[in-house]
Amino acid sequence: MKTPGEQITGALLEHPEHRRVEINLERKAVSPILVYPSTAETLERVVQGPVLPLRLRSLIPASSISGSGILYARETSFTSSTILPKDPGAVKGAADLTYEIVQQAAVTIPAYMKLPKQYWDDFTMLQSWINSRLLYGLADAEENQLLNGNGVAPNLQGFMAVAIAVTPAAAGLLAGVAAGLAAVYGRGYLATGIVVNPADWGAILASITPLLTLPLNLWGVPVIVSKYMTTKNYLVGQFSPYSQIFDREEAALEVATQDQDDFIKDMIAIRAEERLALAIYQPGAFAKGTFT
Repeated sequence: MKTPGEQITGALLEHPEHRRVEINLERKAVSPILVYPSTAETLERVVQGPVLPLRLRSLIPASSISGSGILYARETSFTSSTILPKDPGAVKGAADLTYEIVQQAAVTIPAYMKLPKQYWDDFTMLQSWINSRLLYGLADAEENQLLNGNGVAPNLQGFMAVAIAVTPAAAGLLAGVAAGLAAVYGRGYLATGIVVNPADWGAILASITPLLTLPLNLWGVPVIVSKYMTTKNYLVGQFSPYSQIFDREEAALEVATQDQDDFIKDMIAIRAEERLALAIYQPGAFAKGTFT
């Protein structure tokens, strides 16, 4: 076959009056520029990031709701005079309970990420890992809300906003936590969890011989190590049954290609979202404090 240049020159010589000519091009395989070795194989494995084994949610009973929030009674105080046996007709000891009505909206915790569509289509294992990582991100944000939410929309009212502050009798990390436990026990509750910052937990481990084993605990009480607990602070309490999570929409994932200009860029948007409310029925079941 003649080259394209030879075909054009010959056509013009034969028909000089023509301004348009047709030529035939030979279709040849084009060798691609290889970014990866030609023998590369797709590995069906994606190593996920860190996943903590125990989260604050694991200590809290949970149920579902169908409405936009919850309305519940929270006990704020219990006082009584000395209650003793009395003769008939004598004045009995008085007990006084105080409640407040708390309204908590179900708040939405969302997250999203974008990814080339080819990654999503070609790496099936990547789909499951992305799902788990986004859901882990939601769990991470949820823990921050459960601990530190200030109750101002669109935030939860977390435990640190409700727990009763305790002043330790002595300095030191363990003395602080011990004071919180004593306060909870002294009010008649049985502590079921301790929340500390990772740096503080490391300091506690360094002061204890021998090292504690899994599951993490102090004096037999489970320990939650959370980066969302402010350093030099702690929370202790009896989480069940004196608090409860109400899931309005459990954590779920959705995938779309119609966001912004994703369609023409071959991108997909992946959204993870959950909606929940938190009830703290009795603040007396929880204590918080600081280390020195």
